[in-house]
Amino acid sequence: MLVSIPCLLGIVAPSAVLAMPAAPQTLSTRSVYTAPRLVNYVQTFHDVDGNPLDLTKLLSENTQITHVNLAALHINDDPNGITLNDVNPNSTYWDTVWSNVTALQNGGIKVLMMMGGAAPGSYPRLCGTAVPAVIVRNISQLAAEICEEHGLTGRGIHQDEAYYSVLRDTIKYHKLDGMDLDIEEAVDVSCALALLQRLDTDFGSDFILTMAPVASALMPAGPGLSGFDYTTLDSQATSSTRPNGKLVTWYNAQFYNGWGDASTQVNYDALITAGNWLPDRIVMGVLDNENDGGSGFVPISTLMATIKQLRVNYPSFGCAVGWEYWDAGGDDGFAQPWEWVKAVAGSVFGVGIEMPAANLTNSPVPNAPPPFPLLTQTLVDLGATWPWAVWALNVSDGGLAEAEQLLLEAKQLVKLPL
Repeated sequence: MLVSIPCLLGIVAPSAVLAMPAAPQTLSTRSVYTAPRLVNYVQTFHDVDGNPLDLTKLLSENTQITHVNLAALHINDDPNGITLNDVNPNSTYWDTVWSNVTALQNGGIKVLMMMGGAAPGSYPRLCGTAVPAVIVRNISQLAAEICEEHGLTGRGIHQDEAYYSVLRDTIKYHKLDGMDLDIEEAVDVSCALALLQRLDTDFGSDFILTMAPVASALMPAGPGLSGFDYTTLDSQATSSTRPNGKLVTWYNAQFYNGWGDASTQVNYDALITAGNWLPDRIVMGVLDNENDGGSGFVPISTLMATIKQLRVNYPSFGCAVGWEYWDAGGDDGFAQPWEWVKAVAGSVFGVGIEMPAANLTNSPVPNAPPPFPLLTQTLVDLGATWPWAVWALNVSDGGLAEAEQLLLEAKQLVKLPL
């Protein structure tokens, strides 16, 4: 759904050549800051037949996956009510998962926890309502702020870190390698910055910090779900102790649901050029099964061709991330999800395979397939741009009247016809 901005780089004829990329590092020697990467999200912890998901297959079948993101962690109203999906991460319910995690980590695979996603509330609870945000808020402090707004004294109300401390302790207890922040609710940029800074302070520069914005949010003035500009955040989220000088090591950009298109390299080329991003910091997020999103699924053969093209275009290409693991490859004829991961790894890490010539496009970015195509066109006919129409319908979950109101409030529609 990115804005149509031509790439400013030259075109090279796309004739096929046999290229020999350098052999990839083994997992045990790979730096967490080194591209390429192959990442997969795990949110559903059973297979398509309802059996517990065995994550160790990612290791034993030599899929070459580098990072696994467990999803999704939620900060709830009760500070002690933190949940992985709907269950406390310390419950015995997750014993098999944590055993799998230890095996993956012992094999050199980094395991992160993704926080947020479509369920709202985690980030406002961590950050409170103050701007700039400070990670020292709990229910009592939020109540104090409400009292202050209404001229009440709020006696006896104290400030502590009830929400953040539970998050911090959960990360420590399970020995996670990092956090992936998926902010799909509007917060001030200072909230994201304060949380990144606090995690960096508490866990050090070896702790991996990533974020998962929709791809369009990484374009200049592009619509997104987080409520802030990622270029602004990235310019402020710096660290002299991290190898790339940035708190966010890379972005798992969502190229589906109308936010981007992974069927060709055009969308990624435009994002890198117009957004002025380093390609090793932008990992292309895709659906690994059509059922895992509203639109934008790319079949494996097309996806692998896109990845190979981007590898040639950008030697430091950040590579790919799949959402989500449990049914990966089902639409591509794979019987097991690890088979899809291993197939994608062939294009991410493949040595001695046939590669295309560099082909940095200057084509306008086509409209990415949206979840609500007819309604999207209706909003475009009313005067909205395609990216903003997609944004409004994603936020409203397909509600046309609400989408129209959102566009009016965002000043992306002048007025509705009588």
